[in-house]
Amino acid sequence: MATRPSKVHYLSSSSSSSSDSDTSTSSSRYSMDSVVRPVASVEVLRCLRCARSVETTSTDDPSSQGMVRIGTNIYYCNRCAKMVGYK
Repeated sequence: MATRPSKVHYLSSSSSSSSDSDTSTSSSRYSMDSVVRPVASVEVLRCLRCARSVETTSTDDPSSQGMVRIGTNIYYCNRCAKMVGYK
């Protein structure tokens, strides 16, 4: 029956010197936490009935783009909202 080798990790002198150089360059790298996200993002609003789409920012009012919100992320365009009775 074969036995498994022991879990021994060997550290060579060349890898320790490379890790020293990695720490000096890692201070200049940006982490994902330091990335500043924009306040507004571009969204595509699509009519549930006729699939008409409008690009708008997340800070804009959907009614200013001719869309009527009927639920969470669900919209009708003004034309379809009138036909269905939402407007």
